[in-house]
Amino acid sequence: MQLSQSKKFLLLSLLATSSLSVAFAQQTTPPVNLALKKSFVSSDPNMSGWNKGLTDGSWRSAQGPTFATGNSATFPKDVTIDLETPVSVGYVAVGVPGFGSTKTIDVSLSEDGTTFTGVGTYTFSVNKEEKHLFSFPAATARFVRLTYVDHSDEKVSYPVTHAFTTEVAVYAPGDAPVLTPVLGLEKADVASPKYGDEDKIQAGFLAQHESFLKRGTAGPIGVLFLGDSITAGWGRAKDVWQQHFGAYDPANFGIGGDKTQHVLWRIDNGELDGIAPKVVVLMIGTNNIGSSAEEIIRGDTKIVDEIHQKLPNTKLLLLGIFPRAAEATNPMRAKIKEVNTELAKLDDGNKTRYLDIGDKFLETDGSLSKDIMPDYLHPNPKGYQIWADAIQPLLDEMMK
Repeated sequence: MQLSQSKKFLLLSLLATSSLSVAFAQQTTPPVNLALKKSFVSSDPNMSGWNKGLTDGSWRSAQGPTFATGNSATFPKDVTIDLETPVSVGYVAVGVPGFGSTKTIDVSLSEDGTTFTGVGTYTFSVNKEEKHLFSFPAATARFVRLTYVDHSDEKVSYPVTHAFTTEVAVYAPGDAPVLTPVLGLEKADVASPKYGDEDKIQAGFLAQHESFLKRGTAGPIGVLFLGDSITAGWGRAKDVWQQHFGAYDPANFGIGGDKTQHVLWRIDNGELDGIAPKVVVLMIGTNNIGSSAEEIIRGDTKIVDEIHQKLPNTKLLLLGIFPRAAEATNPMRAKIKEVNTELAKLDDGNKTRYLDIGDKFLETDGSLSKDIMPDYLHPNPKGYQIWADAIQPLLDEMMK
């Protein structure tokens, strides 16, 4: 049977479309990460709680899954993942965050956990979020080991002796997995939402943001508290909140885990639109503690500028970042003091007033008491009473 030219073209088009559809389906089927949620051991265990999420499948350093070894100055050091059963392996993907100083990583495999065979080495950039796919001939392995061969001498937010990794993903042989693009290291003065799995904006973060937008249309706001979990925590001291601020039509726009870049994103996406508070009370930056003091200052300064741009008739009560960590000698204390010293310079005696009440939370020796901040970061109701009493006189003055 002879086909006309038009029918031939139609048939070829259908075949091509069908082939493309099959190919697309094959390409978009995500490969199985054989290391997902598997256990691991380190030759230099980290004692700061950063051992969580090494194999959780997320590349986002901002999420909190970042793995780090301890701070032993002895290199090489390694992390070994147990896949629980011998499987055929063809690829290992490794990611590193933009902070820390991880440099060269070796990947090796073993069936018995004793004899390891190297399958690749890669030297990562410094101060750049990056990932690399190690590919090699199919091999049977139960254990996958990352050996941190060395580190850069350049300090990026953390001591150079920590070895940081955002993920280890292990794949079977076959088509190479397509790694999602790196979004880049978040900067304290560049607006960014909080990301979750697969680089999507966290649903909880969006839901809270949307609730704040609704609060802005629900009624007048006289005083607005803006910040992170420490601000959000006023919900644990409702009586103190009502007693001190209830007469001012208060609103609380605090979100746990927020950094300066997240507050900037919320401002850019409407949280200050359509409202006219007399005073905004701002405290933000403690979750940026892994960044340099200079970067935190830039982030806070930009927030101050944007508040005044969005709310030209509103006064700003800028609070110094609260002290954290039990001991006065903790390095975080020194960084917070450095940041607060610069933030104090933003006080113009009029539209922006600065107040550092950190000392009111401290014992005479500079330590933090569990009686006020049980986790040495978040106040309990007693701590919120101290906060309210400390800012009340200046806030009353600014609200007139």
